[in-house]
Amino acid sequence: MVELLPHQAIALTSDHKYTAITSGVGGGKTWTGVHWVVRMSKEYPKSLGFIGANTFSQLRNSTLAAVFNELMRLEIPFSYNQSSGILEILGKKWLCKSMDNFDVLRGIEVGEIWLDECAYMKEEAFQVISGRLRDRYGALKVLLTSTPKGFNWFFHYMHKDGDCPLPNSKLIRATSMDNSFLPEGYIDSLKSQYDSKLIEQELAGEFINVRTGVIYHGFDKQLHTMECSLPPRFPVYAGMDFNPNRMAVVVGYIKLDTLFVIDEIFDTTPGSNTESVCRKLIAKYGNEVTIVPDSTGIKSTSNSNRSDHQIIRDLGLKIKSATNPFRVDRYNAVNLSFEKGRVFINPKCKNLIRDLEQVSYKDGSDKPDDSDKNLTHMSDALGYLIYRTVNPLQNKSRPIRSQLR
Repeated sequence: MVELLPHQAIALTSDHKYTAITSGVGGGKTWTGVHWVVRMSKEYPKSLGFIGANTFSQLRNSTLAAVFNELMRLEIPFSYNQSSGILEILGKKWLCKSMDNFDVLRGIEVGEIWLDECAYMKEEAFQVISGRLRDRYGALKVLLTSTPKGFNWFFHYMHKDGDCPLPNSKLIRATSMDNSFLPEGYIDSLKSQYDSKLIEQELAGEFINVRTGVIYHGFDKQLHTMECSLPPRFPVYAGMDFNPNRMAVVVGYIKLDTLFVIDEIFDTTPGSNTESVCRKLIAKYGNEVTIVPDSTGIKSTSNSNRSDHQIIRDLGLKIKSATNPFRVDRYNAVNLSFEKGRVFINPKCKNLIRDLEQVSYKDGSDKPDDSDKNLTHMSDALGYLIYRTVNPLQNKSRPIRSQLR
């Protein structure tokens, strides 16, 4: 038995050449794609269909996993040859490929196309596969399923307010909350993982540009600065970003899952390096400091034959090594920590506060504008520290907990 939500029913019965369905996480987009594929298999058995996702990992673990699970639930016979990427459903063949190497698709002809999470594909990838829609035995239709990604090509092709909306196209919009089949507590769990800006995109399915303006929008100077100093017997933690001549350190302590930043060191003097800034740190706080550093310090060095991490250890400081999180995850952790009241900063940390107020995205990318060479370093140091300590995103990111010495 198949029960359809209203937005799914509209997508599956659309007569448009291009049909797009957008929603937040868990909104039933991929499930819609699965049933669209089943319908096309029944109605156009002679053409070659195409199923695409951003990467092979996403294709295998998300898109095709959903296809296989639903086909088995419905007891629809199918077979899949992983080496050729051919999925056969009810005798119809579907070519299943990732879109990160789209040039190899230029020689094929297909009758139907389903692209999952297509807003995260390159525009050229969409153009290449769309140009192969010419199998005369097929429906010659395209289904696009995706969470929005700002005002990129997907918005301009499918939204009525876009610069170049495709003819004979239809955009169907829904939210995560529209899926009444989600388990209880699922939405609340998702909300706990995103800052307020990401909630608009990832749950409400809104077209917003999360990569414009200031990066640390969760920081409010009036709310998140307060006089604070190190209480007796509390361990000291320091986030550290390695840059020759621009060493950045934020110093703080943790109490009840809240980080209090009490001090900063931003050394821009010629020749400043890991050893010099660590000696300044030791002079203020002694050797009982745990460093949470930029993981690139394992390999590189700011001004020595030894790695930055080895320099820290040789000076007797503790170090919490870990792989750097993805930049977007680090930004989300910082913003969410501010929004949940888990970080407070001493007003004397003027360089850090300046960073949080001024660091912005570069040209709509996910990278910061680093044209001011004195910006980004302090907030990076804070980001490493937050991600590994008070990060509310997931417990496994928070191996450091507050305790008295």
